[in-house]
Amino acid sequence: MTPRPTEARPLLIGNWADPTVLKDGDNYYMTHSSFEFQPGLLIWQSNDLRSWRPVAHAVVNQDGSIWAPDLVKHDGRFYIYYPAAGTNWVVTADRITGPWSKPVSIGAGRIDPGHVVDDEGRRYVHLSGGYAVEVSADGRKAITPATQVYEGWPIPRDWTIECFCLESPKLTKRGEWYYLTSAQGGTSGPATSHMVVSARSNGPLGPWENSPHNPIIRTWDRDEAWWSKGHGTLVEGPGNDWYCVLHGYLNGYRTLGRCTLIEPIRWTADGWFRAVDRWPDEAEDFRGEAVMPLGDEFDGGRLGLQWQFHRQFDDARYELESDSLVLNGFGDKPGLSQPLSMMAMHRAYEIETEVELTGDGLAGLMLFGAPDVYIGLAISPEEKLLRVQEGFRRYGRTDEPEIGRSNVTLRIVNDKQDVRFYCKSPDGQWIILQPGMDVSSMTTVGWHALRPALFATGAARARFHYFRYQPLDE
Repeated sequence: MTPRPTEARPLLIGNWADPTVLKDGDNYYMTHSSFEFQPGLLIWQSNDLRSWRPVAHAVVNQDGSIWAPDLVKHDGRFYIYYPAAGTNWVVTADRITGPWSKPVSIGAGRIDPGHVVDDEGRRYVHLSGGYAVEVSADGRKAITPATQVYEGWPIPRDWTIECFCLESPKLTKRGEWYYLTSAQGGTSGPATSHMVVSARSNGPLGPWENSPHNPIIRTWDRDEAWWSKGHGTLVEGPGNDWYCVLHGYLNGYRTLGRCTLIEPIRWTADGWFRAVDRWPDEAEDFRGEAVMPLGDEFDGGRLGLQWQFHRQFDDARYELESDSLVLNGFGDKPGLSQPLSMMAMHRAYEIETEVELTGDGLAGLMLFGAPDVYIGLAISPEEKLLRVQEGFRRYGRTDEPEIGRSNVTLRIVNDKQDVRFYCKSPDGQWIILQPGMDVSSMTTVGWHALRPALFATGAARARFHYFRYQPLDE
């Protein structure tokens, strides 16, 4: 098979993995896997597929890790189907901004649900492995056992992939055909592993005919700009142009996670679709933009939508008062403190905060990947500045100065995965703390990414006077 490299453009940089996109009149809505970060399922809105602003979270404190959702609208009501904790769930709302219902298990296993309605109004949810169930009229309960209805596209045996991994069924009805868009090849393996494949049928359950243009999208060579491109959703854009929204790793930057990407597609005369070799001239400047504050002065009376706690959102963990955030300690070390984090959305950036500590515990600023993968700076009850880290190789002795006060201003610079650490002296000068770190070797966090985070452990009570996030020239 002759490779057909195609060009992906970024919509959202950062770990915005497993995108699902809904066109609703002149509006577009999108959400992603939120894994173990709460509140979950952040919903984005756009009018042009380019500028995206967050409008709501759909889930708070879902058990388990939220993967690969499907956002749909049926009979005037919004639904999000998603897998977590060994089953598939659904939440619903009359308005995209909520309020969203409490999650209900639909009673079907496997992962990556994809919803579709037939011409008679019967509703189905497709699942990983090519399985599908019929669901009740209200969309909240599987009423048939899961049955395999699709076997996937036969990947050539000499391709470099991670696994067959038939996942991410997304259904599109266009004309007389139902189009089933799936992911295969494995999402986080070799750069060439993941892919988007297509099949079509006259009915929502098949029989399915694989597209002659498969794989529709794939990373063909590790020298391409984006690795492991896959997990696609079809969407009709403004002006009746069509696109595939997907995800992939920026070449060499797995620490950013799987970014949301977009590629144009074209429908063929015989009713198939394929990716195009180059973007049309009128879309040459197409780039996505996140319209969201990434810093926070903590003066708005509530936490911004950019913030998530790891594993558990608890109102008792924090207070907003006097233009500052007070964070109450949790856990016996930074990785287990259920830190308050946001998504890094650039290859190079700096983060800064002023933290004031009372109580018996640590508090500070860090880059958080997982409970056993993090690196940062903390102030201790002994008024000492500590390097805190786990999951990265230590470079012998680190600077840990006595600061002689209970508050300190901290800065971490992540310059394309080279990380430097700073604190501010009493006279306002920045002091670099050695050694710096190369964090590109972060390999133990699965599908996660390094996220800027604030934390407090134990019985600490930490007051953060601000949080600033500044992109650096790239």
